[in-house]
Amino acid sequence: MADDTYAFDELEGTLNRTKNLLWPINWAIWFRLAVITLFVGGGFSFPNVFQYNFPGDDYGAPMAGGFDGFAPLFFGVIALVLILALFFMFVSATVQFVFVESLASRSFRLAPLFSKHLGKGARLFAFQLALSVLMLLAMAAIFLVIFAPMVLGGGSIGVSFSLLLLVLIPAAILVALIFGLVIQLTVDFVVPIMLHDDCGVISGWRHLWPAVSSQVLQTVVYIVVKLILAVLAAIVEAILIILALIVIAIPFALIGIALIALGVQNIAIFLILLIPYLIIAIPAALLIQVPFVTFLRYYSLLVLGRLAPRYTLLA
Repeated sequence: MADDTYAFDELEGTLNRTKNLLWPINWAIWFRLAVITLFVGGGFSFPNVFQYNFPGDDYGAPMAGGFDGFAPLFFGVIALVLILALFFMFVSATVQFVFVESLASRSFRLAPLFSKHLGKGARLFAFQLALSVLMLLAMAAIFLVIFAPMVLGGGSIGVSFSLLLLVLIPAAILVALIFGLVIQLTVDFVVPIMLHDDCGVISGWRHLWPAVSSQVLQTVVYIVVKLILAVLAAIVEAILIILALIVIAIPFALIGIALIALGVQNIAIFLILLIPYLIIAIPAALLIQVPFVTFLRYYSLLVLGRLAPRYTLLA
């Protein structure tokens, strides 16, 4: 391994920059970063739309009539979830540029930066969406190869099928890893290049590729170290968030216990208690994530500045 390994060299600088930005605490910066974290470090949960209980005691005509009435609602919910997911994905892509420029300029003006980078966000969104579709098609093709012979042949699973399964399942995992790696490197390195050169995603990759291909070992070490850091950060975040949620829940739990002791059994009152709890708990969880998300973003920017000095965005 090279004596000068960027992935290790920049850890101390990343920690110092994160500490200098976040300490002493400036709540204006912390809350703006919490908003960024909602999109950059968060996820999107799909509601379970398959819990509908069809009317009737059997699967005869009542079920058919029930499904006919339920179908528009079912597909409407699916369409709404898909639209919300795509909207969240678009906002998340745009916020990536807001995050990088905010750290580079130390000016956290979220609304103006969001408007400024809508075009680049749309390009990144289209790229990520195209990659996601390609990955799904590749995975579908792999599983089609696996299961088509069994479905079409109608026979039992033979030795050849088992061997095919042993080959194609790792192939599916490899495809997912490759696509995931491309998306991650796009976010980590291509986004800052797009900001610096005011270019698109493909042009950004063209500018990044010479640096990555000529320093393969440095890039691989970065990917491994970044993965380890992300996993450790996720574990610590989870522990801290769970503890915070428990502490925040204590007064609400005491109020609930007192209401039960007074004979209150109206479920609506307990649901009302849930609203202020969530109002407090969600921002608290996002604020806990701020140092970790900021650290990882600083880390990627510093390593990019070593891989390709032209793209040193941090002063």
